[in-house]
Amino acid sequence: MAELQEINDPRDVFSQLTPAYDIQRSATPERVGEPGYYGLPILKRPFWRWEIALYFFFEGISAGAYTLSAIADLTGNERYAKLVRRGRLIAFATMLACPPLLIADLGRPERFHHMLRIFKKTSPMNHGAWALSGDGLFATLLAVFMIPAARLPFGRVLLHLLQRLLPARVVSALGLPFALTMISYPGVLLETTANPVWSHTNFLGPLFAASSMSTGAAALALASGNSNDHELDRQLARFEDISAAAEAASLIAYAASAGPATRPFTTGSQSALFVLGAIGLGIVAPAVLRRSRSSVLRSVFAPLMTIAGGLALKWAITNAGQESAMDAELANRNAPSSTGRPFWGPRSDAGEQQSSDSFISSAPTTLISGESA
Repeated sequence: MAELQEINDPRDVFSQLTPAYDIQRSATPERVGEPGYYGLPILKRPFWRWEIALYFFFEGISAGAYTLSAIADLTGNERYAKLVRRGRLIAFATMLACPPLLIADLGRPERFHHMLRIFKKTSPMNHGAWALSGDGLFATLLAVFMIPAARLPFGRVLLHLLQRLLPARVVSALGLPFALTMISYPGVLLETTANPVWSHTNFLGPLFAASSMSTGAAALALASGNSNDHELDRQLARFEDISAAAEAASLIAYAASAGPATRPFTTGSQSALFVLGAIGLGIVAPAVLRRSRSSVLRSVFAPLMTIAGGLALKWAITNAGQESAMDAELANRNAPSSTGRPFWGPRSDAGEQQSSDSFISSAPTTLISGESA
């Protein structure tokens, strides 16, 4: 029961129940009018902590930088050579933090490799495990290929052979599908949960993708600094503007589609971080600074703010699930189907199957009174 001891939210009544979750003691008939399931939250609160928020942040930068560097490399334009090199280094460096963060969050960290025993096409989490493995493999290969073989104290022949058999451009192209999966899969994964703040929309995937590309481009711009290639600087700034616009559009679409489920971001515990950090610091301020006459503001502060805003966005979205799960009203809206029938299992005629609402309403009374259904 170590997990239950981590819950400090007074609204989480599960922390006050017995280890066997003795629902009958709390779900009494006089509480039938209360929100949720006789006053109890319908959903279990997620136990994700800071590890997952940081994982979403680092994998977004890594995948975004990899995608940009791979596309630039595939153009064959020598002007992008330094950009490609920096992108590969950023992708590798930020990817290194991802596996430890994910493994640390597991209940049984020593079993992390079990995710790779199968490929399950219907599981976004399984897709993410394979995407992270593929992205990490190709990002590592590209980083190793940047080392001159002559400088190695050992393994020179092997590295030289690999560099001849696998050109860096081919490796970069092979890793691109994995990076493209990485930029958006966390949002798709969250949408498949029952948590209202995540599941009441189809725009978390696009939002994560836009944020990943935005932070990846910002990391590249920050690494490039105030270079002598003004045209390349302008192209990066233009791409940052496009990514920021896509992120803003995704945020608007998310808010419009999720509706009341966005309460953690509008009036809840994550509102300040979301509005001031993700929107103000991550989108609005960099857009203004990129049009400044000061090269320091354009090449240093604007990218830094974009990266900080990306962290604020991922942190707010991750932690909003904690509050949303405790919102019995929102969770109850998500439970019954629009037709009044259970939304799970095979469909049947209304006259032959009891509605989910009536079944839930009658269950505790039947259990407590001892009457048969």
